[in-house]
Amino acid sequence: MDQWEWWNVLRVEKRDEKGVSAILVAFSLLLVLGLTAIAIDIGFGMNERRGDVAAADLGVMAGATSTLGTNAQVRDQILAFTRSNLDTAYTNAAWQTLWEGCVDTERAGLNASGHNFITVPSPAGWTIARVDCISIDPAGYVRVRIPNQVTKTIFAPVVGVNQLSTNADAIARWNSRAEGGILPFGVLGNAGDGSHVCLRDAAGGIAEEPCDGSDAGNFGAIESPLYGNVGLGTTQNCNGSPKNEILAINIALGLDHRVLPDTNGNPGDEVLDTCPTINNGFTPDTINTFTGISGGLEEGLATGPVPGGFTPRLQAGPNPKVNVFGNQLDNWPLWKYIDTSLTFPSIPAHCQASTFDDTNAANTPSDWNGDGVIDLSESWEHMSACLLTYAGNSGLPTLFVEDLKFSPRFAYVPQFWENSFGSGNEWRHILRYKSTWLQATWWKKGPTTVAFHPGEGGTFGGNNYDLIQLSGILLPDHALPVDLRGSSAFGGVEPFIPELYR
Repeated sequence: MDQWEWWNVLRVEKRDEKGVSAILVAFSLLLVLGLTAIAIDIGFGMNERRGDVAAADLGVMAGATSTLGTNAQVRDQILAFTRSNLDTAYTNAAWQTLWEGCVDTERAGLNASGHNFITVPSPAGWTIARVDCISIDPAGYVRVRIPNQVTKTIFAPVVGVNQLSTNADAIARWNSRAEGGILPFGVLGNAGDGSHVCLRDAAGGIAEEPCDGSDAGNFGAIESPLYGNVGLGTTQNCNGSPKNEILAINIALGLDHRVLPDTNGNPGDEVLDTCPTINNGFTPDTINTFTGISGGLEEGLATGPVPGGFTPRLQAGPNPKVNVFGNQLDNWPLWKYIDTSLTFPSIPAHCQASTFDDTNAANTPSDWNGDGVIDLSESWEHMSACLLTYAGNSGLPTLFVEDLKFSPRFAYVPQFWENSFGSGNEWRHILRYKSTWLQATWWKKGPTTVAFHPGEGGTFGGNNYDLIQLSGILLPDHALPVDLRGSSAFGGVEPFIPELYR
């Protein structure tokens, strides 16, 4: 082969390499264009996903703002807010179809971990009985899963991807506005603000105010089961047995589930306070009282042990403690939470914080409750007299500071429609919620009975004293800071506050 033949062969090989290079470049360009197309459409999908997350968060929080609303009201709020915050505009028919086809595949796993999410009934006219993607845990949680949102791709069809599907979910909870939660004690419908009320006593009482006379044998304690609340650490106990142990837990922590005011107080449309598997997930508005007194009062309030290792209520909190028959109990009186910047005439003269100081020579003991006995300036009688005067004028400034919420003696109680506890073991309908201050505990050993009022001193030595009686002071709604009273359409206070949980 001469040199010209070699040259021709070389030219052919180079031509072949150019052809291969052209093919590789073409494929590379196609791959780059395909990846670019997918990247652009994935970006659109990510934007849609962010919109889904925002809609889920806003929707579930909108539902949770109905803290005293029925499950249907919570559902409707969620549907309305998710619809207005999704990028896609739906017709009414398409919106209904979207939710009717939605399935929450994560709910079973959440329930296996301790929750008890139950789907809500569908709106009237829907073809399904319950909405699978909106559920409520009666312990105090609400969940929403946004139905799949389909986004058509713009460039990705060149590689066979015609649409992207996204969704999101969120959980909110109804938390207590104060650390004390809702106490398992009820007050009658005619109980007035500022009054010293009997929250619990032994059958027959001890003939000492306020558990004397017709208050003797107060059946105000609430026989409420445990729904199981993962946030509080309680385990479901639908039987509510043994009563003393369940009562102790409910006193120490507050009720572990949401209970609503009854809109009319009538039997027939009530939802009883039973476990969610019994009442099909509807939030209760009617609670059961029970007779007698059990060790659960003493254990949950003061002495322990509380089943589950929880701290007795009056042993909890940051306030100074005092030894009461071998138990270190909260010793901070209510007047310590009065706003010190308030002075007469903006508030009644005897409500000023300075007037409660017995070390101040300007303060002289008085018969604050008119029983013929002179009371110290730091006495509960002085505090109750202040609140009775304060309650009569709704235009007065807020009396207490927000730190009140950290006291284990501050909590919320249901107030009944009824003005009688009945004979015991009776269902009572919740009219509204009121805030209360746990004032006095009475301790008995043999014929000796001693009352312990926080901040008032006394001798509480010795052992084997039994706690037999508890009193409280009902606080006027407007005496509380806004964050502790909320805004309730039922009157009284709103004990829950919505929070985004996850």
